[in-house]
Amino acid sequence: MSDDPVPAYFTWRYILWLTWSNAVTILATVQIFFQAITLDPTLVDRTTAHWVAIANLALMAIISQVKKNNPPGPPPTKGNSP
Repeated sequence: MSDDPVPAYFTWRYILWLTWSNAVTILATVQIFFQAITLDPTLVDRTTAHWVAIANLALMAIISQVKKNNPPGPPPTKGNSP
């Protein structure tokens, strides 16, 4: 068996699992790009950028707590698919 983390049975289920497993990283990356774009005050109102950043940080905190209490299981494979 190979050490490749991507199973041969690559489906939407695996993509959803991968997204959930890395949700905080994805949100942080999106926030980095959003904040970099909105550093120009002519593109987005400063108040809007402020509240989007706060909402994103709150969402990351909630997801972190939920994942702490319910960690993601193993990746879906052909053997444990419905």
